[in-house]
Amino acid sequence: MKISVRPRDIEWSDELQKQVERSIAYAVDRYSTRVTHISVYLADLNGPRGGVDKLCQITADMRGTMPVLILEKGDDLLATVNRAARRLGYRIGRRIQQVRTRTRTPRTPARRPEIGSRAVVVSWPALKRSA
Repeated sequence: MKISVRPRDIEWSDELQKQVERSIAYAVDRYSTRVTHISVYLADLNGPRGGVDKLCQITADMRGTMPVLILEKGDDLLATVNRAARRLGYRIGRRIQQVRTRTRTPRTPARRPEIGSRAVVVSWPALKRSA
């Protein structure tokens, strides 16, 4: 699994890079055999003005299904990345579960007894009418 991070208009350091990669790798560790590539895009939308303007977009390419996309906004970059990574792990798990349930063979419907065959009839005493 390869993780690529692309920051835009953010003061970037090697330590921040390691923290972002560690957070995402931890969130999707159990699905690492299914995920081929994770792309992280980080941006500061308002620039130096501040506010809820940090954007984290994570796209995970997976084997056997469509990619998973997560968008998250917040005022603190690492908190936003952690929240997006947690959501990504959850969404990947749900997507894998959906693929598993769709590929199962459908169940055969229960056979109805044919006319003339012997069938067990259950009667409930409380439902019987007294004559």
